[in-house]
Amino acid sequence: MAKASGADTPVMRQYLAAKAAHPDALLFFRLGDFYEIFFDDAVIAAKALELTLTSRNKNAEDPIPMAGVPHHAVSGYVQKLLDLGHKVAICEQMADPSKVKGIVPREVVRIATPALAFDDSAIEAKKNLFLVGLEVASTGRVGIAALDFSTGTLEACEAEGIEAAIAELVRLDPREVLAPDTGDFVATVRAALPRATVREEQEPLDLARSLSVLDAVLGKGESRKSCASDVALVAAARCVGLVRACEPGRPLPMSRLVEYQIGDTLILDDAAQRHLELVRTMDGETKGSLLAHIDMTRTAPGARLLRRRLLAPRTNVAEIRRRLDGVELFVTQPGLRTEVRTRLDKVADLERLAVKLAVERIGPRELSQLRTSLAELPALDSALSKCPDPGAREALEIPAKEPFVDRCEKMATLLGKALADELPLRASDGGVFRDGWDKELDEARMLTKDGQRLIVELEARLREQAQIPSLKLRYTRVFGWYMEVTKTHLSKAPKAWRRKQTIATGERYTCDELDTLADKLAHAEERLESREAELWSELVKKLQAHIERLRAVASRLAVLDVASALAEVAHRDDYTRPEIDDSLELVLEDARHPVVEKLAAAGRFVPNDVTLDAAEDAPEDRARLWIVTGPNMAGKSTFMRQVALAVVLAQAGSFVPARRARIGIVDRVLTRVGASDNLARGESTFMVEMKETANIMRRATRRSLVVLDEIGRGTSTYDGLSIAWAVAEHLHDVARSRALFATHYHELTELAQSCPRAENHSVSAREHAGSIVFFHKVQRGAASRSYGVACARLAGLPEPVLARARAMLDALEKGGTTPSGATRPSRAKAPAPQLDLFGGAGGGNAGPAPSPALEMLRALDLDRMTPLEALTTLAKLKGLANGRGSGDASS
Repeated sequence: MAKASGADTPVMRQYLAAKAAHPDALLFFRLGDFYEIFFDDAVIAAKALELTLTSRNKNAEDPIPMAGVPHHAVSGYVQKLLDLGHKVAICEQMADPSKVKGIVPREVVRIATPALAFDDSAIEAKKNLFLVGLEVASTGRVGIAALDFSTGTLEACEAEGIEAAIAELVRLDPREVLAPDTGDFVATVRAALPRATVREEQEPLDLARSLSVLDAVLGKGESRKSCASDVALVAAARCVGLVRACEPGRPLPMSRLVEYQIGDTLILDDAAQRHLELVRTMDGETKGSLLAHIDMTRTAPGARLLRRRLLAPRTNVAEIRRRLDGVELFVTQPGLRTEVRTRLDKVADLERLAVKLAVERIGPRELSQLRTSLAELPALDSALSKCPDPGAREALEIPAKEPFVDRCEKMATLLGKALADELPLRASDGGVFRDGWDKELDEARMLTKDGQRLIVELEARLREQAQIPSLKLRYTRVFGWYMEVTKTHLSKAPKAWRRKQTIATGERYTCDELDTLADKLAHAEERLESREAELWSELVKKLQAHIERLRAVASRLAVLDVASALAEVAHRDDYTRPEIDDSLELVLEDARHPVVEKLAAAGRFVPNDVTLDAAEDAPEDRARLWIVTGPNMAGKSTFMRQVALAVVLAQAGSFVPARRARIGIVDRVLTRVGASDNLARGESTFMVEMKETANIMRRATRRSLVVLDEIGRGTSTYDGLSIAWAVAEHLHDVARSRALFATHYHELTELAQSCPRAENHSVSAREHAGSIVFFHKVQRGAASRSYGVACARLAGLPEPVLARARAMLDALEKGGTTPSGATRPSRAKAPAPQLDLFGGAGGGNAGPAPSPALEMLRALDLDRMTPLEALTTLAKLKGLANGRGSGDASS
């Protein structure tokens, strides 16, 4: 940034010093009622915020570009810049300009980044706002740390490689990422997280320096006690270092570092999250996702906990069963469930209020929310304590000597006594404290409100004492308050009165009582503001002593919220408790898709069974690979998704939409469902499909659940069939996973003949009067046909096209061989068109080939044809008769 003409002034020297300290941030510089932006920052901000770009010192040879925003509207402007990925530094006036002689001192008091939001408007209540730090070791292992400043949480883990790290990053869905400048790593992260701001960290961090950064915030030695992974500690230090720089001089809300293991959770990579539509639909919307359907939580911490559990289901049987115990408690105790949920509905976001308290950024109305929330705790504790179920405490994992809910009585009493009923937006607005809380405050408040009354009362009292009926109390800016006595009554003035001024009509006096009152009145407003500020600071400090207790309560309430919400869903939608064990079985009876069944008409959704068993000693009639065939729109994809969703819900600790469920722990859900491409990366649908399939082949284990739909359809028929066959064989013979494999390649059903643990299943449908009827029931055995032409009719294809398609289908379905060598009807090369309409020229020793025109005539459905379609068909038949293969109206 070149120094422009006019920059060498005291104010601009202040600006340049602040900018030099924060070169990577857009600097908002407070000047009176505006935040001004200068130089290149002004050009960037003006374009991004649609501001008028002006200049400072317009008449100078090299004027300084300038833009500005009003101080009272700064939040919206800052947030827009953060949404665009910028970093913004706020440089404030550190003193009242009216009380400062010379240059007003200014300092950068805060730096906002995409993950360190400027105000609450940018923070989603139901989702964590993560800042993620990364570090890559020479061994290829990746350290990952996730910090949510709004809740004060700091977690870290170590991934075995970049692929595992990307899967974890997708689960965290961070807003901002700090990544080391290591080869193509940053580009890989950016591609995986298109919604995040990814910053390259040029400065390397060693372990010693990282521990120093963490110890300064968490306490000496605490980070090493909490985390054994060096690479995870360096990643955590990246996050903490940024926060320290962005919040200079402020206490930070992170009190500990929690290390977790990726292997402790069911792994759901980006593809699985997208295909199963766990938190977003394929269109990117939250509405219609599984989370949107099951999220009946009443509190923001509960909603965030539910989201985390859904994206990171557990793999520990005992832990999952404990979570299910909590849900079952609220299912079997509907009265308790209703009362708990009603009480929780009145509880604010205690987790984020605790952080605001810790960083001294809390306001009066937020303390009012805290007061209201704490008032619900005794009733919640009493309701849970009176639960008739003797296993309630164990089900909710409440230690024997602890209350079900900490009542926080001291904090509640303090807030109840201190705060007024109606509170202002800011503490500086006054009126925060209740009358009677502080004598000095009450006196200052009384003087401010009742000053005129006190003057009138004093005037009456002095008039009566001196027996001077014309005595008046008056005020001027020069002399202040005084008593005015006319010449007639001067002899009655007490000796204690002091003369201030002689006037033509008499004298002006003062006295100790008037001077005292005048002094109080003159400084009442200042004293009121000062005392309110002192009391506010004292109250915040008293409440800060309870922060960890408040966080513990928020955590307890979030667990109760999730358990009662999932119980409400189970009651509403008739879910059942799954049996969870360490087996390799997956048994679902009358399973349903949790979202799709709600979109279907009441009672119209068809439930289905599935039994998969990957154990070596499983009974012979139990398969680990199902090959699922059936027509489009029959429900194959829905069926397979509902199986995967049942696993995710069960291991997240939820009941499942089925009549019965037994689920052996799954380590990964690997999916390829639905077609998509990636134009931004120049990848076709087939390339995306192959990459996702390759990842599945590498990652699938015997404990995995694999769901594959229509592998190989993006290329030629024989290529696609060969790939699908090889993939299915690999799943059966090598990975040995529990797998569902849907396909339109009927040749693939012969795999069951050579693979003993593969089994054919199909979704039933029938063709009637040229139309297709879907039964949506999965039955044993392969589908007899795909009904593609019938589905095309449902989609509205014109009758001539349908007739031609039927004719071509009959011609194509002649002899061929499958990859196994078995002979069966298959799609072969289409026969050559015939030269006459009803006869055939024949060819070879096979006899005359059928006429396509004749076949087309036989396939026509005359009852359904429109007049225009009849004319078009006639033209096509004429073209076939003339040997052109198609016709037009001019033929």
